[in-house]
Amino acid sequence: MIRRIPTPRRAAALALLVLGLGLGAGAARADFDNHPRLVAADRDTYAAWTQLRAANDRGRGFGGHRRRAMQLLQAARRQMRMAAAFADHH
Repeated sequence: MIRRIPTPRRAAALALLVLGLGLGAGAARADFDNHPRLVAADRDTYAAWTQLRAANDRGRGFGGHRRRAMQLLQAARRQMRMAAAFADHH
C-alpha cells in the first residue's frame, strides 16, 4: 500500500473545506428556522458526508466515486439553503 504524504497544499485545502462546512452548517441553521424538514434533511445529508469522509478502502479512494458523492452531498446542502431562502422571500 502506498501512503500519501499530506502536502501543505492538500492540508490547506482540507482546512478550508472543513472550515467552509462548519460555517455553512451554522449559516444553514439560521436560514432553516422556519423549515424543520429542511433542518432534518440537512442534518442527514451532513451525517452522510461525514460517513463518506471516514470511509476507507485502503487508499484507493473508491475509484473517485466517494469524492463525487461528497461533492453531490455538498451541492444538495447548498440547494436546501437556497430553497429555504426562496421560501422565506416568496
